[in-house]
Amino acid sequence: MNPSKDIPLQNNQAKLSLKLLSLRYLMTWTGIAILRLSVFLPYNFLMRFGNGIGMILHKISPHRAEIVKINIKKCLGIEGKELEHLVRSNFKALGRGFFETAIAWWASNKKIKALSQNIVNEHLIDQLDSGALVLIKHSTHLELDLRILSNYFDLTGMYKNQTNAVVNYVMINSRNKYVKASASNNEAMKAIRWINKGEKFIYAADQDYGLKVSAMIPFFGSDAATVTFPALFSRKNIKIIMADVSKIDGCYVIEFAELNNTEDEKYFLSSMNECYEEFIKKEPEGYLWMHRRFKSGSENAIYPKWSSREKRRAKRRMKRD
Repeated sequence: MNPSKDIPLQNNQAKLSLKLLSLRYLMTWTGIAILRLSVFLPYNFLMRFGNGIGMILHKISPHRAEIVKINIKKCLGIEGKELEHLVRSNFKALGRGFFETAIAWWASNKKIKALSQNIVNEHLIDQLDSGALVLIKHSTHLELDLRILSNYFDLTGMYKNQTNAVVNYVMINSRNKYVKASASNNEAMKAIRWINKGEKFIYAADQDYGLKVSAMIPFFGSDAATVTFPALFSRKNIKIIMADVSKIDGCYVIEFAELNNTEDEKYFLSSMNECYEEFIKKEPEGYLWMHRRFKSGSENAIYPKWSSREKRRAKRRMKRD
């Protein structure tokens, strides 16, 4: 790909096809319709209902519950009843996340603004007169985080195609309402070109994307595969801002922090992970602990084997090949 080639600012589009209307997706469409209608219900009611869904998920998903437990214990160093309580709280947050996603996709701007009132270091965004990389964390309310942030600056960003074609269709078309331009996770060069155009590109760099694109950097005191993509911008002296949205006392609090540019990749990534740690500790129950953060490297054996999941993934890989 020619780096000098101009790439226009645009959102990828998802088209409705007859395939998406087949009977195999009937339950998916039913679930989406329920979520769409839920936006008209009171917020507090939805959150309580989400808590109940989360507890059901906790009961029927022992593998996921074990991953959450391992990650929280390893990162936060808690045990016993405190650990069990935080695991259950995390699943409640996951349940609430379904409705927070619905609010992000279909609620009015007035409702979104009413949910987020406190902003820390807003001047960091106000002072941006050029392109920047904006880093966020994977929270259980990530979709709502994006919608909230879109009220303060124009977003360009990256997304991963979903396995379910209907969910993918709805996600892309819903996000396009508040994301200025988007690229799939296979189009990373767009990020560089859009930032060079003066855009703010939002990216979540707190998960394990594999050793090929990562360096082993401490995360809560343990080495974890940390994607090196943000360090590329640091070396280019492009401004890098971390944007956090944490739910505190029922309100989504926004905080911005600036990372110092440096050519030292390890130093920059260490500083980035430390900042992620501070944001995660603000609302630990709202972090996506379900991801196998330490799956790469020598510590992969800490997670339980999940043969049925691996078989499904193997089938999908065979279809792609």
